[in-house]
Amino acid sequence: MDLNTFRTFSTQPTYGELVLGKRIKPQPNIIKGSYDSVEHYLSTQFWLLRDDFVSPLRKGVQEYIKCSNKSENFASSEIKLCSRINFQPAAHNGVQICFATEDKDNKFEDSKFLMQGSLVCFTCNNFDTLLFATISGSGNKNCQQVLVKFCERCEENIFANEYVCIEAKAFFEHYNHVLKALQDIKTNDFPFPQYFIQVSEEHCLPLYLRCQTSMVSVKGITGDCHFDLLKLSSWPSAAQLGLDDHQLVALQAALTSELALIRGAPGTGKTLVGLKIAKILTENKEAQNRKTPILVVSNTNFALDQFLVQALKFTQKLVRIGHSKQLKLDAFNFNRYKGSMPQRLNRLSRQDIIGTTTTIAAKMRSDLACEVVIVEDAAAVTEAHVIACLSNKCQHLILIGDENQLRPTLENNELEALKLDTSLFERMLLNNRKCSMLNVQYRMTTEMTKLISPLIYKDLTSSERVLSLPKLHCFTKRVSFVSHNFTELREFRNPSLSRKNPYEAEFVVSLSKYLLLHKVLSSADLTILSTYSDQVSLIKKVSFYLLIPFILGITAQFKLMKQEDSAISRRLLEIKVVTVDDYQGGECNVVLLSLVRSNHQGDIGFLAKSNRISVALSKAMHVLVIVGSMDTLSKKCGSWNTIKECLKQQGALDRCLTLRCPVHPENQFAVKQSSEFGQMCPKCNNNPTEPRQEETEESPEHCSEVLQCGHRCNGRDQMHASHLSRCRRPCGKRLNCGHVCLKKCHYHRLDGSHQDVTCEQIVTKVRSCGHRVGMLCGEDVETIRCNKQCTKQMECGHRCRKKCYKTCNVICHQCEVVACCVIV
Repeated sequence: MDLNTFRTFSTQPTYGELVLGKRIKPQPNIIKGSYDSVEHYLSTQFWLLRDDFVSPLRKGVQEYIKCSNKSENFASSEIKLCSRINFQPAAHNGVQICFATEDKDNKFEDSKFLMQGSLVCFTCNNFDTLLFATISGSGNKNCQQVLVKFCERCEENIFANEYVCIEAKAFFEHYNHVLKALQDIKTNDFPFPQYFIQVSEEHCLPLYLRCQTSMVSVKGITGDCHFDLLKLSSWPSAAQLGLDDHQLVALQAALTSELALIRGAPGTGKTLVGLKIAKILTENKEAQNRKTPILVVSNTNFALDQFLVQALKFTQKLVRIGHSKQLKLDAFNFNRYKGSMPQRLNRLSRQDIIGTTTTIAAKMRSDLACEVVIVEDAAAVTEAHVIACLSNKCQHLILIGDENQLRPTLENNELEALKLDTSLFERMLLNNRKCSMLNVQYRMTTEMTKLISPLIYKDLTSSERVLSLPKLHCFTKRVSFVSHNFTELREFRNPSLSRKNPYEAEFVVSLSKYLLLHKVLSSADLTILSTYSDQVSLIKKVSFYLLIPFILGITAQFKLMKQEDSAISRRLLEIKVVTVDDYQGGECNVVLLSLVRSNHQGDIGFLAKSNRISVALSKAMHVLVIVGSMDTLSKKCGSWNTIKECLKQQGALDRCLTLRCPVHPENQFAVKQSSEFGQMCPKCNNNPTEPRQEETEESPEHCSEVLQCGHRCNGRDQMHASHLSRCRRPCGKRLNCGHVCLKKCHYHRLDGSHQDVTCEQIVTKVRSCGHRVGMLCGEDVETIRCNKQCTKQMECGHRCRKKCYKTCNVICHQCEVVACCVIV
C-alpha cells in the first residue's frame, strides 16, 4: 500500500472490513529511532489509530454473524446491539430511528448508548447490505427517538424495513476528528519534524524568543520579579516563586526550550509547574509579541478542568471549549459566545488561555493555530491525538506527564504489541530527550509513599509538609488494607465485560455513611475509587438504595434511613465515586479504594500493571482504606507481593478495619461486615444508626456538669471533661429563617449565636431559571444544578434538548444551523 493512501481513505469502517472480515494491518509505532519521512510517520499513526476503532467493531460483527447463523444467544463486549429498529422521517428532511417499546428498558438505561457523534450501522437483510450513520441528535430518548445522519446516500427504502442496529463500543468522534486532522496535515506544514521524525536531541529556543526580548516580569511571593529567561543567575529563587528547587529547574527548562518535557511522580507538583508556566507566558504575552492564546489540552475533562480552574486565579481571559462539570467554568464556556462562527473565533483569538480536549482541538486545529501548546497528562494521550492538535503555527510545545501512571487507553489491546500505547511523551524519553524530573512529593503520607517507592519510583522523597497532618479521628492508621475472599461477579455469557464485587460496594458505602453520620469529615473530603466501571455503578446504586425501602439484589439489605438523617443521606450521594482511570490528576483527603478482583485463579487483569497500581495507590492525602482480596492480587503478581510485605510491616493488612470511637478515642472496635458499622463502643450513648435509649440523669455512669450552653452533660463520667465543650443535646433554637435548628448544641458558638449555621430543613426554592428545586433551607439555590429540561427555544424554532444547568448548543443539531437561544 502506498504511503499516501491514508490521505483519501475513509475514516469509518467499510463493508469489507466488518462483514467480510478484511483487515488493513497497521505497521508498528517506531518508538526507538527515526521515521523515514513525515508521510511515513503520518501513515503509521493513522492506520494504528483507525485499527483501534475498527478492529473491535469488526470482531463484534463477526461474532454476531456466527451466532445468528447458529441461532445462538449473542453477547459481546465489543459492540452494542438493538435488534428491532425502524426509521421515520424527521423535521428538516432528517431521519430518526424508533425502537420497539419492549427495548426501552434494555437500551436507554445506558447513558452512553447512542451518544451524539457515535457510529452506528444497520442491516435489514442479514448483512447483504450495511448502512453507516452517525448519531446527530439523541435528546428525546424517553420517546425512543434518535436522529441519525447517513454517511452515504441510501439506495434502499429505509422506511419500509425493520433493521438491526449495531453501535461501536468506542466513541467514533474521539477517533474521527483526529484521523481527519492527520489526513489534512501537509508534509511542509508538519510541526517539529526534527524531533518527531528525526528524533534529534538538540535544544532550541522557541521561535518567538529568538526574535524578541527574553526579559520577563512575574509576580513573586514577596513582590514583582524582573529577570532574563536566558540568564539563570538573574532568576528569582525557588522560594520567591513558590516552588522547590526541582520545580524551578523544570520551569527554567520549559520556558527556554521549544519542546519541553516535565516528568514527575504523583503529588510532585506537575500541574503547579504547568500553571506557573502559563502564568509567566500570559503576563508576558505582549512583550514576547505572541499573537495567539495558550492552548491547554488533555484527553480527559477532569484533568483539564482542574488546570483551568486554577488558571482563573491569574487571568479571566480564558475560554473552555466543550462540556465541563465545573460550575466555576460555566461563565467561560465557548458556547456562551454569540454571533456567527467567524465572530466567535475572532473573540476566541483575543483570550489568554484556551482549554479543550485533544479531540476538539483536533477538530478545530486550523481555527485555533496556537503558538504555545501545553499538554496535561501527556503520557496518557496517544501520539496521534497530540500531533492532531498542533498546527504549523506552533512554536512551543510543553508535555507534562508521568509514564509510570496511566498510559493511553486502547480499545484493541492487541495493538499494545505494535506500541500504540506508547505516548509521544514516552517516545521522546526513550530517544534520550532531556526531561525535567520532579522528585519531591507533597501529597501522601510516608505510609502511602512506601507502597509505590521504591517499587515504582526509585528516587521519590517526601516533603516535611506531609509529616504535619490532621489527627486521624475515627481511623487508627493512615493506610489500611481490608482483605477478603468474597468472589467478584461478572457477566456469565461474556466474561470479558467489567467486574463488580458486592461485598466491597457495601463496605465502602457503609463506611462512608458512618464517617458522615459521626461528622468525622464532609462529603467533599471523601472520594470512593474503583478499578472497574461496573463497580462504580454498583456503589452508586448501593448509596441510592440507602434512601428507600428497597432490598438490593446483593448480600446485604438496607433499611430506610430515619427522617432526621435526611441531610446525611443527601451528603452520601454527594461523595465523588469514579473509576481510577477517570480520576487522573485528582487527590482527596480520604480515599476508599475498591479493587474488585477476587477469584481462586489469581486472575487480576490490568491490576497486574505497575502503572495502574501507581495511580490507584497515590490519590489519598491523609487516609487510604483499600478493600480487596490480597490472596488473589498476590497469587501471581510480584508487585502485589511486594506491597503485601510493605503492608505487613506497617501492620496495615487485616481481615477487618479497626476504627476508634470519635467520642471515646480510647475505645477501638473492628469491622469486618458492612452491617457492623452500626455497632458503637460500649460507652457511647449517641449511636446515630440506632434508636436512642432514654437515660436518667441520676444514672451513676453519667456526668451531670452544667455546660456553658446551659444544658447538663449527659456523657460518661470518665470522659465528662471533653464533653464540657461538646454538648450533644438537640439545639431546638429557631434560626433566622424561622425553622428550628436540627443540629446538636455543640455545633454553635459558646455564646449561643447561630452564625454560619446551615438550616437543614428540606424546602422548595425557585431558581433564577424558574424551576423549583428541593434542597436544604440554608443552601444557596443557585449553587444547586438544575437537572430539569431547558425551557429555551432556538431562533430556528427547535427547543434546546439539554438539561437546564448545561450551556445551550449554539448549533442546532436538528437543522444543523447556527441558532442562538432566546428565552420563551
